[in-house]
Amino acid sequence: MAKFVHVARILPGQTEAFLANVKNGFEMGAPALKALGLTRITSFHTPEADSGEGGLLVTIYEAADASVIKALHSNPAMIAAEERNHGTLVTPHNHDAVPTNTPFLELDLG
Repeated sequence: MAKFVHVARILPGQTEAFLANVKNGFEMGAPALKALGLTRITSFHTPEADSGEGGLLVTIYEAADASVIKALHSNPAMIAAEERNHGTLVTPHNHDAVPTNTPFLELDLG
């Protein structure tokens, strides 16, 4: 399994709304995400997001390969969600790096 990381900067005062959007979207779309080939999605935010000052949302997608992530980010529902979020809930950003980020360290401690 490969892991792909996406980071979004949450705008000040938008943490609660953004996290609710993300959680709702992923939970409601779980069957479609699984059918697309995703095997796990993990999202968390940095501590400053709780203060209302913004912060970062980090999402880790797990899938067999990058083609699944490319398909996700070209999905009309995902594009529509991103268009709603950019500039309203998060700082605008692109997803070009998401399917290609390669770990510089993978330490197996097992």
